[in-house]
Order: sequence, then C-alpha cells, then structure tokens
Amino acid sequence: MQNLNVELNTINFIIFSLIIFYIIVRRLRPRKFRISRIYIWTIIYILLILFLAVQIRDLLILLSLPASGILGYILGLKILERREIRFFYKNGILYYKWPTSIIALWSGLFVIRLFLEFLLSKNIIILSVVDLLLSFSTGLIVSASIITVKRAKQFSV
Repeated sequence: MQNLNVELNTINFIIFSLIIFYIIVRRLRPRKFRISRIYIWTIIYILLILFLAVQIRDLLILLSLPASGILGYILGLKILERREIRFFYKNGILYYKWPTSIIALWSGLFVIRLFLEFLLSKNIIILSVVDLLLSFSTGLIVSASIITVKRAKQFSV
C-alpha cells in the first residue's frame, strides 16, 4: 500500500512539475499586456501560498507569512523602480517582460515546495521555511504586477 502511495505521489509531482515548467516557460517570454491577465495571475500566486499554508499549525509562522510577503513587496518596489520590467510594441500591441530572476525565484521555490509535499518530507520546519521564502517571492510578484499596470498606463495614449 505504501508503494502505491509513493507511486501516486511521484505521478502527482511529475504532473505538477510539468504544469509549473509550462508556466515558467510562458512567463519567461514577453507577454501581451492585458490588465485582467496581470490581476488573475497575481491572485493565483497568492491563492497558491494560502493553499500551501493550510498545513502550518504554528501561529508564529502563520503570522510571519504575510510579513514575509510584505517585505518581498517592499523590496520588489525598490528593485523594480529601476525599470527592470521591459515594455515594447509589436504589431501595434503592447508587450511586457518581467525580470527572469523574479520568475525563476518563485518557480524554483514552488517546485521545491511541491517536491517536499509529494515526495520527500512532511517536516513542518522545512515546509515553513520554504513557505516563508515563497511568501517573500510572491510579494515580489505582487509588486511586479502593480508596477507593470502603472507603467503600462504610460504607454496608453
């Protein structure tokens, strides 16, 4: 029975990893600017953090998650104010590209979290540390989303 659980977890991990890989590849390329897409993906990132945080029973860690996200948001505003988000027009359509580092950081942490969830460990300390880092990187993504929307308005005349 335990071998069946390990096999199912391995299959689930592979499926989720393929989905994440697809998202990573799409996010690393320039994307057509659509405000709805920015908001929807930002909400998805936040919901994923909340979904993963359900397992945490330690109140201090739970309270630290929003603080970590806020810290990531503030740092993201400082980092991205240097115009790290690129905009350009192609065939009259506005495109944007986020820094690879932000996408790679969040995606890497998410894959690590999935790996820990499905295959390796139920150690709550390790999961909590990864969740805190994931919350921080989600704060970076939220700041990138807000800056993207603000800067895109400059291109709309």
